[in-house]
Amino acid sequence: MARTGMHMTKKGFSFQGPADGVHALKSWITPEDDLFLVTHMGFLEIDPEHWHLDVDGLVGNPTRLHLSDLQAMPQREYMSVHECAGSPLAPTVPKRRIGNVIWKGVPLSLVLERAKISSHASYIWTSGLEWGEYADVEEAYQKDLPIGKALAEEVILALEINGRPLTPERGGPVRLVVPGWYGTNSVKWVGSITAADRRASGAYTTRFYNDPAASGMKPVWGVAPESVIVSPSPNDLLSADMPTKIWGWAWGDHQISSVEVSVDGGGSWRTASVGPREGRSWQRFELSWTPTSGQNILLCRCTDECGAGQPLTDARNAVHTVKVEVDP
Repeated sequence: MARTGMHMTKKGFSFQGPADGVHALKSWITPEDDLFLVTHMGFLEIDPEHWHLDVDGLVGNPTRLHLSDLQAMPQREYMSVHECAGSPLAPTVPKRRIGNVIWKGVPLSLVLERAKISSHASYIWTSGLEWGEYADVEEAYQKDLPIGKALAEEVILALEINGRPLTPERGGPVRLVVPGWYGTNSVKWVGSITAADRRASGAYTTRFYNDPAASGMKPVWGVAPESVIVSPSPNDLLSADMPTKIWGWAWGDHQISSVEVSVDGGGSWRTASVGPREGRSWQRFELSWTPTSGQNILLCRCTDECGAGQPLTDARNAVHTVKVEVDP
C-alpha cells in the first residue's frame, strides 16, 4: 500500500542512457546526463516532507528516521563506479551501463547502530517504496546484504550524487548505495530496513539476479572485472600511419591490476598503462597505437588483483570490441 505523499510518475520497465554508449564516457566523474537510468517498475516521486525510513527486525531499538534526522547525522563521500547488472532475464548479455560518480550520505552502519542491531542478524533486507509489475511479478523491490557488507564503511544511505541532492529519478530523496556491487543492490526510494537471520525470500533475491556457479546459484553482488574502450569510437575518422591513443576505463569490486588491448581482433595482445583508483572508482588505461588502413578490430580485457579476468563472450562482463575504419 502506497504511503502518503508519493506517486508513480511512470510505470513499467524503463532505460535511459547516452546515445553514444560507453564512447560518451569521457569524463573521470560521469555527469548525470551521461549516467544511465534503469527502473524495474517505474519512477517514483516522494514528497521529502513525508518520507521516512523504518528500521526493524532483529534490533533492540526499532527506529523511524525522517529526512531531517538523516541530514543531521554524520555523512561521508565515496567515489564509486555505478553499473547495472543487465537484464535478469538475459544475464549473459553485456549491457555496459556504467558511470563513475561521487555519492554522499549517512553510513548504513550508523543507522544500524542507532537501532541496536542484534548479534543474531546475518542479513540486512532493504525495501524500496515503488510498486508495480516486472516480468509477471508484482511485489516490493527488496534486496539483501550479508551483515559484513552492510556494516562496511563504504555502504551508505545516499542523499547526494556528484554534489547535488538525489532527484526522484535517481531514487531520491534517499537510496541505498553499495559501492563495488552491481546497481541492483543499491535500492532506490528506500523505505524500510529489516535485520534478519536469513536471506530475503522475494523474487529479486531468488528468481532474479542469481548466476549459476559450481556450488549452486550465486547472488549477483560484487562487480566482476570489466573494461571498455572509450576512444576511438566507430565514428572517429582515423588515418593510417598517424599515431593515436586507445584509451578507456577498467573497473571492478577489486582493483584492476592490468589491462591488455588487441588491435587485430584478438590475435595478439599488448599491455596498456593503468592509472590508480580512488575508493571504488574506475581506472583509466591507455595504449599508443599507429593504425593501418582498412578495418581494425580493437578489444580490451582486464585482470583484477585477485587474478579474475574477463571472458571473451557470454557474460555480463564479456570483452568489449570496437570496429574502426582507417583511411589510407
